[in-house]
Amino acid sequence: MNRSELEAALSDVAARLAGSGTTARVYIVGGAAMMLAYDSERTTRDVDGVVLDGHGPLMRAVADVARSRGLPTGWLNEQASVYIATTIDRRGSVVFDHPNLRVIAASAEHLLVMKAHAARATDLDDIAQLCELTGVASMASLEKMCSQVFPSQQLSSRSRVVLEEFFDRRRE
Repeated sequence: MNRSELEAALSDVAARLAGSGTTARVYIVGGAAMMLAYDSERTTRDVDGVVLDGHGPLMRAVADVARSRGLPTGWLNEQASVYIATTIDRRGSVVFDHPNLRVIAASAEHLLVMKAHAARATDLDDIAQLCELTGVASMASLEKMCSQVFPSQQLSSRSRVVLEEFFDRRRE
């Protein structure tokens, strides 16, 4: 989905919630958060996040929109919820605001830390963009940010190797 397709799907969800007289809030991460908050030109296959309010009505509306728009049933899902920091993200931004549906994207700091922990090759462009947005220019500053967002979780040795190579290439 591109930005306009995602916003149209979210508008449909909001309309269904309005029709049932309910409200919902969702905190999103990953590619959808990057697209809606930081890079409107990208596309995403799905919306990863966690439902903060209105879980049942929201998921019913999401399923209805999936059927009506021909989207995968999990186009909005909570599969990434285990990777979301337990610390409060005070810098997240509202990226979709409707009286019945509010979507909040993770802050650049939280996205950077989540992507650093994953350290997938497909995340490196996002990591570079998020480093620019947050002013992170070294492994030491990234580790400091990681310890603030995930105080009880260290970077894996695999993630550390990928990120050290990433910062080495940026210095060249």
